[in-house]
Amino acid sequence: MLSILAGILLLGICVFFHELGHFIIGKLAGVRPRVFSIGYGRGLLFRRRKGTIYQITAIPLGGYVQFYGDDPSNQNRKMRKGDFFSVGPWRRIALAFGGPLFSILLGFIVVFVLLQTGYRPMDNIVRVDPKSALAKAGVKDGDRIVRVEDNATPSFDRIIYEFGFAKGDTVEMTVERAGSRSTLTVPVNRSEPGTPGIFTGARPLARLTMVDDGPAGSGLLKGDEIVSANGVALYSIEDLIRVLNEKPGDKAELAIRRPDAKGNFEDKALSVPLKKVPRVLLKNIIDVQTGKPGPEIVVEEGAGTDFQNILINGESFSTFTEFRAALEAAGDDAKLRIGPVEIKAAVELTYRRQIGIRPAEKHLSALREMSLVEQVALSFDETVFITKSTFVGLWRIIQGKLSFNKSVSGPVKMVAIAAKTVEMGWQTYFLLMAQITIILGVMNLLPIPVLDGGHIVFYLIEALYKPVSLKVQAGATRIGMAVMLAMGIYVIGLDIIDVFFRRVFG
Repeated sequence: MLSILAGILLLGICVFFHELGHFIIGKLAGVRPRVFSIGYGRGLLFRRRKGTIYQITAIPLGGYVQFYGDDPSNQNRKMRKGDFFSVGPWRRIALAFGGPLFSILLGFIVVFVLLQTGYRPMDNIVRVDPKSALAKAGVKDGDRIVRVEDNATPSFDRIIYEFGFAKGDTVEMTVERAGSRSTLTVPVNRSEPGTPGIFTGARPLARLTMVDDGPAGSGLLKGDEIVSANGVALYSIEDLIRVLNEKPGDKAELAIRRPDAKGNFEDKALSVPLKKVPRVLLKNIIDVQTGKPGPEIVVEEGAGTDFQNILINGESFSTFTEFRAALEAAGDDAKLRIGPVEIKAAVELTYRRQIGIRPAEKHLSALREMSLVEQVALSFDETVFITKSTFVGLWRIIQGKLSFNKSVSGPVKMVAIAAKTVEMGWQTYFLLMAQITIILGVMNLLPIPVLDGGHIVFYLIEALYKPVSLKVQAGATRIGMAVMLAMGIYVIGLDIIDVFFRRVFG
């Protein structure tokens, strides 16, 4: 529930800042605001101050600022100072542009504050799945991907972007390895035609970092970075599990980096005792009734398995120890039933070695120490990058090169995504805020009547030529409202299907 409220709060902040832009620029332009509203419909919370009503409504799916005298059909009445149409078209253009400007400005501010608190974009050094098409193309662990096509990729996010908007089925990728560069041709994976390219088979390089002190006798402390185990470099939790179980032994030789109070690191070597966790592997599974093969099953002590649903020769068990002992006693004659399904399987009784820790994968940053000027420059660069990505995405949707259904999210899905990011940490949450607010700003610049971009087009024509007739404005506005209403209902419907029905029914 709290994560959903956090998602609603994120969207509310984005809407508030957008409307604040209209409000402030409007007052600077000499126009009096009549209503400042977060949401639509009847106000639940409201206050009147100096001629302006400030309110939060029951339908928090957007917001608006209403100005005195902003109805174009009432321009024949006596104009008062501070009315919307009492100022010239250039001031009205500035007022309409104020919302998108503040939305994009909020994105810049959020990124800058994140940089101040230690956030850095993920590095462009990658960890590669050896079975992936990327590996077959020649990309290796530790490669730095510096360019995709003709575009620089200083961070992992930029790599994902370039793949997402790749025009063909392959891209030319420049990788840096041991100080030398080479160009590789890499296939672009798409889940289906009309969807963005997906950068698969690689992830950003990471360090395993202790989030708590290790168990007694391990010597591991909170904040330690585990660099290697038994001489093998570690970049993921899967790496650690694999290395600890490759060879028998009671100890693991770890190389760690321990931070001090000043942020410097000291290299240390630790000999850490291992625990043996009993496990059962069920391999070569066959459904007795249908003859169909099934996936390998791993049953492990402490994994929370419901043994009441697993029968061996008709007998159920309450603990892993009883279950394992029964399998060992039955040998090859064991008849297994999992729920209603009877299976045949090759049984392997084994152990998994572990230290007894749950480290976090801390991604390497593209940049370490940054001056204030560098932080401002990077904030600007990231803001331009997200803005450009949004424009490119919209243009490719208009061209029919990207699927509308797969590329557009409405408020329901945005809240769901925002709620999910709460679990991933506050930095991820605020990064999403930066992206959503910039997308909100860009979308409102579309030249559709009822959006800010549509108003800007009307006022620009007035400034350069003559006012658009009220009949044309009214007709265009009705069409714009119908289009936006239909699109809004359709997108919210897609959101509901994606967020709720697919999650429930798979």
